[in-house]
Parts: sequence; C-alpha cells; structure tokens
Amino acid sequence: MTWFWLAGAAIAGIVAGYLAGWRAVITAMRPALQQLNRNLANDRNLALGLLRRELANWMFRHDPDRYLQTYKKAHEAAKAISTTEGSEQRAELADLTEHYKCYTDFDLLGTREYVLYADALSTNTYDEVERHYTDIVRFQALQIAVDDNRSDIHHPTNEAELAHLEKYVQRFKDTRFKNRLKDAIREFRVYESNKAPEPLYETAAFSVRRVRHFAELRYGVHFKDTGEFGLYTVFNDDPGERYIGFYRSDAAFEKEIVLDDILIDEPI
Repeated sequence: MTWFWLAGAAIAGIVAGYLAGWRAVITAMRPALQQLNRNLANDRNLALGLLRRELANWMFRHDPDRYLQTYKKAHEAAKAISTTEGSEQRAELADLTEHYKCYTDFDLLGTREYVLYADALSTNTYDEVERHYTDIVRFQALQIAVDDNRSDIHHPTNEAELAHLEKYVQRFKDTRFKNRLKDAIREFRVYESNKAPEPLYETAAFSVRRVRHFAELRYGVHFKDTGEFGLYTVFNDDPGERYIGFYRSDAAFEKEIVLDDILIDEPI
C-alpha cells in the first residue's frame, strides 16, 4: 500500500512538474503570441483597406460628388459604432458576419488582377458597390471596437481623410473641366483654320468667343450642359516662349480661378 501511494505521489509530482513547465512556456510565449495576433489583425485590416480602395476608385471615377457623400455616410456610421455599447457592437458584428462568413466574401470584384475595374463591376449598380463598401467600413470599425488586438489600428475613416477627399474631388472636377476646355478650343481651332475669324463660335454643346485683354490672346468658353464658364489664355513673350492658361470664370469672363488639376495624362 505504501508503494502504491509513493508511486501515485511520484506520478502526481511528474504531472505537476510537466504542467508547470508548460505554463512557464506558455507564459514566456504569450508576448510573442500577442504580437502575432496584432500582426494578423493589422494584415487583415490592410487587406480590407485594399478591397475598399478598389471600390472607392470605381465609385470616385463614376461620380466624385456622390462618392464624397458615400464616404461621409460611412464615416458617420463608423463614428456611431465607436459610441455604442459592447453588446450592441458584438450583435452588429455577428449580423454582419452572417453575410460575410470569410474575408474573401468582401472581394466584390473577384476577378483576375489585370481586369479593369470598370469591366469587373459592369454588372453592378452604384448602390450595390456603395453598400459593399460601407459594409467593409462597418466591419473594420466593429472589429476595432471589440478586438483588443486591433486597439492600435487607425479607424477606417477620419476627419483628416474627409478634408483631403473634399479637396481631391475639386481637383478631379478641375481636371475634367480643363480637358473639356482643351477639347472645345481644339474644335474651335479646326473651325477657325477653315473660315474667317468670327466673334462667336457656337455648337449645341458649347460656345467660344474672343475676350479682350491688353497682353494676352483670350477665349471665353461656355458649356451649355453644365452652365460652366472657362478661360483659355495664350501669352507670347519676347524670346518666343508661349504660355497657356486654363481658368474657371464667370459669364462676363472677368474672373480667373486657377484650376488645381491632377497631373495625369489619361483623360478622366
């Protein structure tokens, strides 16, 4: 009997030592595991950000003003999530993950890497793309709210990003406007080269007229569909250099609002 109890005590001691050793190993590994979880959380958040960027680029090119409103709505939704109770956050996250069971479900394009976004999303409406984009923002905000491993991740939307977006929307519109001015003047030049100069050139889409100026050659352009006015200016200095300017203007072609266009070659 004594031998039995001694053996039992020995086994218990071995097991206790084994468990203590494992607890020590786990304790030692805990910081590394926590860092690994944080890294995984950051990587997953980055992947979602890339999927959002695909959708945002399509929406922005399609309608920059509407995308600005989409971002504002998503921003308000994300801010609202950060102020709700934990139980509400977890319930909303559970509801969202019923629809998006895997991270791959957030990939709305689901196509080859070289296929154009416009082609991949050609069967989707703007409403569908907007809803998918907003769901990704909500999912990111909810994950940050309920997961301690994401506590150091920046929120998916913020005021600084919104301010930059508002300026970029205007730059995009300025770029489109500049391209329209170029096209209108190009058409006017072709017309002018074949006929005697006239004070007004007019089509169904726009009109071009000469604008008096003491030093420059100026043309005022009126786009009938949008009601916008622009100035195209040419200044020739003594060495023979030519300087061309593009501006937004008013109906009298007196204002000169410099276009803050995006420096890209492709038409937008």
